[in-house]
Amino acid sequence: MDAFYIARQPVIDRKNRVFAYEILFRGKKPAEEIDRGTIMSATAINNLINVIGVDDVIGPHKGIIKITPLFITRKLIEALPKERLIFALFEEDMKDTEILGTLKKYKEEGYTFAINDLQNVSILEEPEIFNIVSYIKIDHEALDDDTIRLVVDIAKKRQIRTICSKIETRKAHKEMEEMLCDFFQGFFFSEPEVLEEQPIRAETGSILMLWNLIRNNASTDELVEAFEREHAITLQLLRFINSPFFSLRQTVTSIRHLITLLGRNQLSQWLLVMLFAKESQNDDGNHPLVLMVINRTELMVGLLKLIKKDASKAEHETAYLVGILSLIHLIFRRPPREILKHLHVSEEIETALFDGDNLYGRLLGMVRTIENNDVEEMNAMLQKYSLSTKEINLLSLEAMKKVNAFDEALKEISR
Repeated sequence: MDAFYIARQPVIDRKNRVFAYEILFRGKKPAEEIDRGTIMSATAINNLINVIGVDDVIGPHKGIIKITPLFITRKLIEALPKERLIFALFEEDMKDTEILGTLKKYKEEGYTFAINDLQNVSILEEPEIFNIVSYIKIDHEALDDDTIRLVVDIAKKRQIRTICSKIETRKAHKEMEEMLCDFFQGFFFSEPEVLEEQPIRAETGSILMLWNLIRNNASTDELVEAFEREHAITLQLLRFINSPFFSLRQTVTSIRHLITLLGRNQLSQWLLVMLFAKESQNDDGNHPLVLMVINRTELMVGLLKLIKKDASKAEHETAYLVGILSLIHLIFRRPPREILKHLHVSEEIETALFDGDNLYGRLLGMVRTIENNDVEEMNAMLQKYSLSTKEINLLSLEAMKKVNAFDEALKEISR
């Protein structure tokens, strides 16, 4: 699979500080017969939001990204972080009165818009434009000095900030500074920096997206709508949950029913388990990695019950989640910290996974001791937590039984 690429170019203020980064498409351009602009923008946005991550690309700064009218008419813009991005449209796309009306509503909701690489100043004769745009990007190479002065003057009177693009020489930068442009962009400051990320499969990305929606407290209606868009995953999950392994008293018939029956935390946990099952399945139907996960999560929760008998349901759920996430890097074959950036987990979970100095980190260390059958460490662990060899053996046996039952259920689902 090809790697994902995205490029960024800094936008500099009058004190030579980075104000924002323009996000640029990099990759094979789509065929002429389709809407190239929309596809290229969608690809750049997907790589920014879902693959590499907003913080890794633009850091604490704003991002400027080109969009087409389809992002407005199909409400795709609503899925993007309005507080981090400036959405730039070409002037010809802002001449449609219906588009302008919708942009005005989005502006009132907190979205920020720019005219991208202004070339024809006639667009500024439309008074509604000034109720919508906060920035005007001026194509320095396309306009003469008098026209640039006119645009900057109009913008300042309307409290709109200007970005002069395609600045390639010190002379051009100085001239634009003297014309009182607010920001500057071009090869004089930096060529576009290309960032690369190895891909996450589309289905894997969808599962992670659903998981994040649950963990970020999306409404039930939002969850149902998101699952309904992911038909294949939803059907597989329902089949998965209805398998004999779960021993549910009633058949789950819908995602809304599933959310009510299992609860959000359990649903998010089983989404990740399903992710392991899908990613680790061999041609012969074997799921070695997911069986490791089941064993580890059973040990995590079992040990928690032994050393903290009054542990709450929330603590059980966190122990389970730490067990799952401690192995997730094996799916993606990337450093664990890199993977967890896509999952937005709590500081408590990160501490458990990387530092090991809280309750869940200590549990994880105990599990690894059991898995490695380290006799010396095991004896020290038994003494420290006042546990007996019999308790650990029973716990390990129960985990094995759960693994075997899960293995049978997976084979049944795979047929």
